[in-house]
Amino acid sequence: MQAMTRRGIAFKFAKLMTYEQHTTWLNFLMQAMQREAPPGYSKPSLHQVMLCDKAAFTRLGASMGAVRQLPDGSYPLGLKLLELRSDPSIALYLAPLVRAQSSQGPVQRPSPYNQGPKPNSAANNEKKRKGKGKKGKSPPMPAELWNKWHRTGSGDALCFGINILKGCDQAKDGEKCAKG
Repeated sequence: MQAMTRRGIAFKFAKLMTYEQHTTWLNFLMQAMQREAPPGYSKPSLHQVMLCDKAAFTRLGASMGAVRQLPDGSYPLGLKLLELRSDPSIALYLAPLVRAQSSQGPVQRPSPYNQGPKPNSAANNEKKRKGKGKKGKSPPMPAELWNKWHRTGSGDALCFGINILKGCDQAKDGEKCAKG
């Protein structure tokens, strides 16, 4: 608000518009943030107000030639700016937006992680075990950790024990064990 007020004073000294014209424009923007939004929508944000202001001055810059005070004492830039309050393409920036839905429950990971155990998985596992040994494979994930993260964002393994009720007996809280 203070930055916009300083801009209004600068416009006055540059003889681009009166302080009152700029204050009227500023009140238009700030009142948009105070209006009640319909159910399921949020009030216009400060970011929307800034985008609206930027769009208005972009439009003025593209459509006007002379912007300084005229010999008759009028300010064409200030008058055009106030006309933009009723311009639908400018007022659209101040429209209430649909409120973001908060997620209910755990975040779903993309496939194949969000699939539970397959039917008859015990029978399938017996068939698979008849092959070669388990070289290079990670231990099976406990049922408590299904649909949960097993690696950090940087790719380091997370210890299964610390994240289940039983706990990890190889390291204290906050320390690393051999498993992660």
